[in-house]
Amino acid sequence: MRGIPVKKNDMILISVIAVLALALFAFTNMTGQTGAYAVISVDGSEIKRLPLFEDTSYTIEGVGGHNDLVIEDGEAYLTDADCPDRLCVKMGKISKNGESIICLPHKVVVEISGGKDNDVDLMVK
Repeated sequence: MRGIPVKKNDMILISVIAVLALALFAFTNMTGQTGAYAVISVDGSEIKRLPLFEDTSYTIEGVGGHNDLVIEDGEAYLTDADCPDRLCVKMGKISKNGESIICLPHKVVVEISGGKDNDVDLMVK
């Protein structure tokens, strides 16, 4: 039984598709944040979902106050809040799946979803 003859143009097309697929695969693995989102919840209800691959800022209107969220270089962090202790601002940057920033006075939670898993299972101080 004879197979279908493969022509030169067919081989070029297959090669181009393979190279593009490999380039896309390499790009998504190098960035590491494909599909990662900062999920913002206020008082237990999700209000916004922002992609980590897009630099932006967003003011979160919490219960009794506001928090200013910045997403930059694949990381999310709070730059300002009008709560009394401002512990949420001091929590630092988050970028890995399951990490969160919490502001108890405003009932605000910012959690990373869909990104790379955190390498640390448990942290003891």
